[in-house]
Amino acid sequence: MSDLVAWLDRIGLENLGSRWWRRNLFRCLACRSVLRKGVDAYKCSCGTSYPILANVPILLPEVKTSPASAPLTEVETTQVITAFGIKDEASTRQRIAAIFARTYQFTDSFLEAENNYLLQRLAINREARLSVEALAEPGTGAFAFSIIRHYVPAALVGRATTSHNVRIRNIGSEPLLRRARDGWSLALRLGGQEAGATPLPVTVLPGREITLPVRLAAPAAPGDYELTVSLVHADGRCLVASERFPIAVQSTVKRSHKVLDPIRGPLPADYDADHMIGIRLVERAVNLARARRGLEIASSSSPATCNLGCLTVNIDIDAQTMQMADVVFEKRGYSNVIFACCDALHLPFAEATFDFVSTFAALHHFADPVSVLREVVRVVKPGGFVAIMCEPTGHEFDRPHPQIVEVLEHGVNEQIFSLDEYARMFHAVGLRPTSAQMDDDSLKVILRR
Repeated sequence: MSDLVAWLDRIGLENLGSRWWRRNLFRCLACRSVLRKGVDAYKCSCGTSYPILANVPILLPEVKTSPASAPLTEVETTQVITAFGIKDEASTRQRIAAIFARTYQFTDSFLEAENNYLLQRLAINREARLSVEALAEPGTGAFAFSIIRHYVPAALVGRATTSHNVRIRNIGSEPLLRRARDGWSLALRLGGQEAGATPLPVTVLPGREITLPVRLAAPAAPGDYELTVSLVHADGRCLVASERFPIAVQSTVKRSHKVLDPIRGPLPADYDADHMIGIRLVERAVNLARARRGLEIASSSSPATCNLGCLTVNIDIDAQTMQMADVVFEKRGYSNVIFACCDALHLPFAEATFDFVSTFAALHHFADPVSVLREVVRVVKPGGFVAIMCEPTGHEFDRPHPQIVEVLEHGVNEQIFSLDEYARMFHAVGLRPTSAQMDDDSLKVILRR
């Protein structure tokens, strides 16, 4: 597809190229064939179909819908219209009523946590979601956990104390209570040394996961060691994960990845000002590359790339948010934005589809950022660029920000990486940073394949 579109662009038929590109944009998750748009679904020759609900394709596997417990009231509909700043019209009210007339169910707890949440985010708390603390019911079952992944490098400098993220899953039948409830803390050991445990900021229910930064003290003597991960209870009990990880301790360590050394930018006044800095950086990269078509991952209802003078596909896993975004941007007269509900871990696009891919304050929300980046590399064209904007950096151990705790309590994934962890992620997928900027603790990086 990319060769034909590029040829049409070169001979001055960009509009024709864009129409053909749109028609062949979405691919089947099962077989990667082109999906054809029908009246109420995108369909594949292999027999797989994906529903179109409220004008937005739902390109997710194993999604089920059910009627909402109650329709939106007129007052609630007015609240939604006011929140999005659109004109109050009868047709708009009908579309909004249809969007919130159904809810979505998934087998994946991460997808489940991110859906059916828009009304609560708009402070319309008609069905307030229970927090994990309210759902936790301690009993007499077994405590156990496993390691999903860790970000400790394969070699460490002797005597150095560093910190690294570790992701664990509760594989027991009992909730792992947060430390404030006389619960658990996460610790790392190397050569028998421990540099301090990180308290669980929220309770981890059975089957759920959490990522935490943990301090690690490297032994003084060079050699090969085993890294162990443990949970330490307030009463002194200790659970040790069965996984062991080889770590070399050396007098000096040569990095295989390029160190991120961002320039220091202005101190943003707030979240919106920080995003405006990121938007300007992406706009400059779009203009330099003469990019025509881009992808924004986790765009929510306010895609940052909608005003860059190019065609953008905006994706998120929250179906209702994408449906409302489609309403809002249609009412505002945008014709250059496409909305779809899909998972960044399984992008429904062919290889080399986009001139650029961007995310704004989103990569750290994914449980496996490296797998997301691999998908990004797959769908961006050779010579294209990747913009990772507004990523929080730094490790918080004992008292994470209250907003982080609130998000975690509602089952949404939240984690914060260090500059070195980001650098190693980019290196792992073959992305090289061409520019990097840090505004307070907000990282913004332009990368190329």
